[in-house]
Amino acid sequence: LGSLTHLTTLALDENKLSGYIPTELEQLNSLAELNLSGQRSRKRIFGPLLSFSSNPNLICVSIGGNNLEGPIPPDFLQDVDHNKDTKIDLSFSMLTGAVPLTLNAFTKLDINLVGNVIDELDYTFCDDDEWMAGAVQRCDS
Repeated sequence: LGSLTHLTTLALDENKLSGYIPTELEQLNSLAELNLSGQRSRKRIFGPLLSFSSNPNLICVSIGGNNLEGPIPPDFLQDVDHNKDTKIDLSFSMLTGAVPLTLNAFTKLDINLVGNVIDELDYTFCDDDEWMAGAVQRCDS
């Protein structure tokens, strides 16, 4: 998998994959779209979420509907151009903790975290009208 250096799209959604997300995916510098969502196997995809911090072209990540667990890595999508429209679906997993402040650097980010155990969203996310297409308009303490 790591030798597919020119791969731009990997769509394996709604299959019967299970296990950890292969770390080789983080070596695919040309990867722009990754869809592993909604696996139909009993165990689904599980384990920690990879940071994808070395994937500068990755603008669409859809891994929702699996059994990912633990926090969103603090360097999640670190090398992606923060001015590109970026869509992330991590919904209906078992992710915990805070939304990393580093994601606030994105000017146009649409991130779906519904159905997780996220317990912290910094108030600075509420200051950006373009973030989540304006859906985060008010944050209550």
